[in-house]
Amino acid sequence: MDKITKPARGKIEFSFSEENRRYGAQLAVSCVVAYSIPWALTLPEAFWAVMSALIIVRPRTGATLGEGWNRLKGALTGTLFGLFGVWMHSLGLVTSVTTLAVIAVLAFIAGLSPALRAAPITALIILSSGGIPGHGPWQVAGLRIVEIAIGIAAGLLVSWLTPNARSAAHFDESVAQLLADVGEDARLAMSGQGPTGEEREEASRSMRTRIGRLIKLAESADTEGRFARKNKPDEEEKPGQRCRRQARLLSRIVQDAALFGRIYELTPEEQGSALWPRIAAIVADALLAVVKEGKEEARTALKNLGGCLSGETEAEASARLLQGPVGLLLADLRTFVRLRQV
Repeated sequence: MDKITKPARGKIEFSFSEENRRYGAQLAVSCVVAYSIPWALTLPEAFWAVMSALIIVRPRTGATLGEGWNRLKGALTGTLFGLFGVWMHSLGLVTSVTTLAVIAVLAFIAGLSPALRAAPITALIILSSGGIPGHGPWQVAGLRIVEIAIGIAAGLLVSWLTPNARSAAHFDESVAQLLADVGEDARLAMSGQGPTGEEREEASRSMRTRIGRLIKLAESADTEGRFARKNKPDEEEKPGQRCRRQARLLSRIVQDAALFGRIYELTPEEQGSALWPRIAAIVADALLAVVKEGKEEARTALKNLGGCLSGETEAEASARLLQGPVGLLLADLRTFVRLRQV
């Protein structure tokens, strides 16, 4: 799956991946839409709408919705303070001092609540009203508020209508790929072919990075679900938490699966046993089965994994060591299946 690449430090790099091209198109179309609406309404400063659209648009629809909601809250807060500042200006108070005081207060508030970080920007836009010939400060302030709202709406609309930008589908793809990779890593570790030393540390860092990205993608997918009202009223978890719960559980599953490799290393006397390849195959099948559509296939795979706990193994000592990680993995995978079937 394509990723939005980050340029190396000190360099400007371009990536023409599918996702980057889509994101670039979203930004460009958002600019055009955000400009066209005020232009069609003959508003005097259409580029304020363009600025708002550029601020909120993100590669994923859910992230844009979340940023747009924060931008709206910040805009409302900044509007109240900005209009208060305009009123103080009308009383003849020193303009620069009043503006600085209002912006400083809002900047402090934004530090306390990151969701309101757009508030000082909005207030500054409103407090700079007075530069349009034939329009009074109050009128200009009102026009800029309308343009900010238009920009937010345009960004949200373009993001919502952009094909293949929804987070939910990408989240499911990422989950399936992650579990497939975890199963393969467990298989290699239990055959003595897993990474060692620095390679293991690098693999561990890479996995933590993937989990972090998956959690962010889950947040975006849950935001989409809340706006689309996809949550069922009888769900056990809080509304809009389903994907985040899955992502947190996947983090535990990754740790559970990593235990097999450690146990393999700690039991050199058993490494030639036929037990390890069989357990590795069962673990990999279970990790792959839980993300497939067939419920019966998942039940069978989990039943086979649970069979590892029965003690009917070829090496009783290894079986006792395996009971801990198998039990943890089985419990987490069963919970994961229940979440996906809600």
